[in-house]
Amino acid sequence: MDTADLSRVATARPVAASPRPAGPVALGVGLGAIYLLWGSTYLGNRVALESLPPMVCTSARFLAAALLLFAVAASRRGRVALRPARGEWGGVVASGLLMVGAGSALLALGQQYVPTGLASLLVAGMPLWVLVLRLGVGPRPSSLAAVGVLGGVAGLALLFAAPAGQWHLGGMLLVVLSTMVWALGSTLAQRLRSPADHLVGTGWQMLVGGVAVAMASVVSGEVGRLRLAEVTGRSWLAWAYLMVVCTVVGFSVYTWLLRNAPLQLAATYAYVNPVVAVLLGMMMLNERLTGRQVVAGVVVLASVALVIAVERPRQVEGLPAGTPVAPT
Repeated sequence: MDTADLSRVATARPVAASPRPAGPVALGVGLGAIYLLWGSTYLGNRVALESLPPMVCTSARFLAAALLLFAVAASRRGRVALRPARGEWGGVVASGLLMVGAGSALLALGQQYVPTGLASLLVAGMPLWVLVLRLGVGPRPSSLAAVGVLGGVAGLALLFAAPAGQWHLGGMLLVVLSTMVWALGSTLAQRLRSPADHLVGTGWQMLVGGVAVAMASVVSGEVGRLRLAEVTGRSWLAWAYLMVVCTVVGFSVYTWLLRNAPLQLAATYAYVNPVVAVLLGMMMLNERLTGRQVVAGVVVLASVALVIAVERPRQVEGLPAGTPVAPT
């Protein structure tokens, strides 16, 4: 939910042009990179939060990433291109506040208490909430997609049914809330104009979200509790990894995939990344999932795969082309 890791979000409207062909080797490398980079977001978040406050960590990460994206966009098209049109600010602010800001911050808050593998499985259910929102604002999901939603909700319920002594209920609720906020933001983003240039749009979303989370950290007193001398080198390294590799590089790779691979193929990261996150948590942090958690995770991921397979070709699931389906 980092989304950690972006978050890392383009809200340009879908383009009708077919993806340009790319060789199988290039596609394989691109897919492998996005699986690993965004799958490792949860691990990066967990390590960074060992000694960095969650909202300070999240806001600094997105503000720094926004500056990098603006620098790249300005070098390519000039500083004038960085200014959104008047009618595009609504989309920028809505997606920046809800997806990059609230969604990623809630994920970081929850990950203080929830293991990386479990957090990734909870976040994987985000596309299900998008379809739930569509029951009220339409177009309505297909019957097969509705079956996927019901299966996913059942899997999430099973995740919450683990013994109370092993899991932090409050942290799990924060992670799920982050996916609900992200779903709302992505639904609004489809209905509002946003910059067509993905670098400019994403940069402004990160800037708006980063500023909002920074203000929340000040109001909550989190900034006052920050002791830079107590932040470990391990946490700084994880923060830098999240900002540069997961956010800037990861989003760039995903954008390339959207332009060179079928959307169905690019969308597979939504249910592959949690598997990567679980494996990394086991290898790097010695985390373990119970048999019940594994079964629940399989149910959630299978439901998400069904929803994506049914809804992606219609491009009406509430996620504009280029928008990650979960907090990064």
